[in-house]
Amino acid sequence: MSPDSVSRRGSRPGDLRVVVRRPTKMPRTLGAPALFAASYGNVGSSIYYALGVTAAFALGLTPLALLLAGGIFVTTALNYAEGTAAIPHAGGSSSFARRAFNDPIGFLVGWVQLLNYMATVSISSYFAISYLGVFGKYVPLFQQLKANESWHVGATVVMIAFLIVINVIGIQESSALNLVLALVDLVTQFALVILGLYFLLKIDIVLHNIHWGIAPTWGNFLASVSIAMVTYTGIETISNLSEEAKNPGRSVPRATYAVIVAVLFVAAFLPTIGLSVFPVHPDAHGGYITELATTWKADPVAGIVTGFSRVSGTLALWAGIWVGFLAFTILLIATNAGLIGISRLSYSLAGAEMLPRRFATLHPKFKTPYISIIVFGVLSAMLVVAGILIHAKVIDLMSAVYSLAATFAFASAHLSVMRLRFIEPDLYRPYRMPLNIKFGRDSVPVLSLVGALAIGTVFTQLLFQNISNSTWIYIGWLALGVLSYVLYRMYSKRPLWEPLEVPPPPDREIEHLPPEPMPQIARYRHGRRERISAHVAAVRRTQPRHRRTWRVGWELYWKRHGNVRGGLIVLVFAAVSGLAVGVDLSPFDPFGPGIGWSPGIVLVALIAAYLLNRGHQEQ
Repeated sequence: MSPDSVSRRGSRPGDLRVVVRRPTKMPRTLGAPALFAASYGNVGSSIYYALGVTAAFALGLTPLALLLAGGIFVTTALNYAEGTAAIPHAGGSSSFARRAFNDPIGFLVGWVQLLNYMATVSISSYFAISYLGVFGKYVPLFQQLKANESWHVGATVVMIAFLIVINVIGIQESSALNLVLALVDLVTQFALVILGLYFLLKIDIVLHNIHWGIAPTWGNFLASVSIAMVTYTGIETISNLSEEAKNPGRSVPRATYAVIVAVLFVAAFLPTIGLSVFPVHPDAHGGYITELATTWKADPVAGIVTGFSRVSGTLALWAGIWVGFLAFTILLIATNAGLIGISRLSYSLAGAEMLPRRFATLHPKFKTPYISIIVFGVLSAMLVVAGILIHAKVIDLMSAVYSLAATFAFASAHLSVMRLRFIEPDLYRPYRMPLNIKFGRDSVPVLSLVGALAIGTVFTQLLFQNISNSTWIYIGWLALGVLSYVLYRMYSKRPLWEPLEVPPPPDREIEHLPPEPMPQIARYRHGRRERISAHVAAVRRTQPRHRRTWRVGWELYWKRHGNVRGGLIVLVFAAVSGLAVGVDLSPFDPFGPGIGWSPGIVLVALIAAYLLNRGHQEQ
């Protein structure tokens, strides 16, 4: 009997009824404005810390790095809009992967998402403390927090611990308060951009800041594009709140488009204004530097508003106070939203039996998943402390860890949505991404394919660059997740790898026949994947010899294309991949010597080609 079921006495002695308790669904009360406010409250808060850390790598090309990352953000946001409108469940890319592939891949993506949320919690809380330094002249303690790194990290840990307690108790966020703060933040950022364009922008200084291939080097510039993805944290907020949306098919795309326009407007102009206030100049070591990435790295927007002192000291004073207060408030809410995301995602994974059920245990009094909140909240605090323990730059470490986790989750979301086009072509999709190419029984979303390739490129460049030992933390987290999953599945006596579960066809539901999923090999006939109903499966006389799925797919590939065309396709792909790796390793690579960007683009292209080939074969 399931732990979610209870036994009751029947109408006659000896009878026993089993009543399954269904989980309570959240009411659908959120419209497009509420979804926009919740998402922009997270995405819009990112500019308060992403600007400084991106400028540390991109220098004079910071606006270009943010725009290129913005292009990746657009493809990812539209990809999430299609996936969320079709599958309005919490979990984001993890839910997409579980639906498109299977539970093990869904768990791996969800496990990386947990690291993503943890990095969001740590980096948002760290910079929230940084912006308190604006009030340092009035409160000496705040100045001490900004000047002393140990005090700064300690205050960040205390803030995370306070929010852990708040989330365990279960004090609910006010959606009205979030809406007001998000709108105030949006108006403030737009006002800063407009005033900055009028009073501070100097095009000649911006152009003089550019030193192609020197400051930054091409390798640092490509890494800065990945780091700039920090600017767009929180895009999964809409996906996580889709279960509470009134009409996901309409409200999710509308909120997504609104977030795209607002975020790109701020990300395009605010960095340009910042580099006008703090130009790139030579440093004492023969390189180049900007105060936006040094003095004001921890609170870059507060540094930009000091430029208003050229116009009016009063304007600079009050603008600094307002930005400091608003940034602290918005980043505090973003930190709390990260903890809420951790609790929802871990609760979902535990409910799907991919994490121990204890992570889904609710507090007997407060009815919150307190174990998940405490465990992953403490790990978020440890991520901040790790910067001091391994003698790394805390800001660079947290930003790089987030970028690694986010790009992995985004790439998996692109591939999952593309895969769902073929394995579930009849799935109701209220919204489809633009730019589709007819292929087989459905169409290939070009934005998903381009976005996945671009993300794979910046992901491996960042992985091999190993900024502040972030790669080892990321690999260690992956290894811990795989080990935990294997041990838990062995403990619960469940298989480690299961094929994708095919939903029953409508006739099975009407005839009330018991579901008997066939082995995956039995679904392949003449290059097509067939759904075999239960009564047909029951009369099967002979048991076919079991063969690996990849071997069947390989055989079907050669039967469909023939030896000549199939061989040419393989040779062309191998030649292009070899050329990419060769250029990456050659001294002519503009991004620097050694392996970097090529493995990502080759691996993502290989996975995409495999999925498209499978999708063309499957019914």
